[in-house]
Amino acid sequence: MEDTISQIHLQVTQWWRGKDAQGNIQPLSWALTYKISGSDHRPMGTKYGVAGTIDTYAYEVDRSVPIRHEGWRGSLVVGRIAPDALEQLERILSQIPVVRGDPSWNCHNWVWHGIRELRQAGFIIDPNLTWQGLRDKMLELLEAWERGDI
Repeated sequence: MEDTISQIHLQVTQWWRGKDAQGNIQPLSWALTYKISGSDHRPMGTKYGVAGTIDTYAYEVDRSVPIRHEGWRGSLVVGRIAPDALEQLERILSQIPVVRGDPSWNCHNWVWHGIRELRQAGFIIDPNLTWQGLRDKMLELLEAWERGDI
């Protein structure tokens, strides 16, 4: 069995995106992240996700970036990754389809697809996590942030 201390905690992290041109609150941005350095309050890490607009979404990887900054609205640990499996993780995530032109699709869908693919590939992902459960937990994190609890 893999030593859990040496494993990396894979998280879904969400950030505030502000309001659109009409003043409507935009959905929070989600990405898969893990910490590589820094403190719990100022972690630096790697971020996997999609960026852009409905017509320009593209997969992106950002390395050595702040995970928790002024836009941060919470992170949820969803699994553990052995350091020697990071190359495989990146290969899987780079192959997750990016959908453009569909108003019902965004970074939340991409993150969930990534979690499912990692789980199917044998990565240690919370076996009880569902799409609705993820959405509920991310909302709970936002509410905790709004109350000042996190």
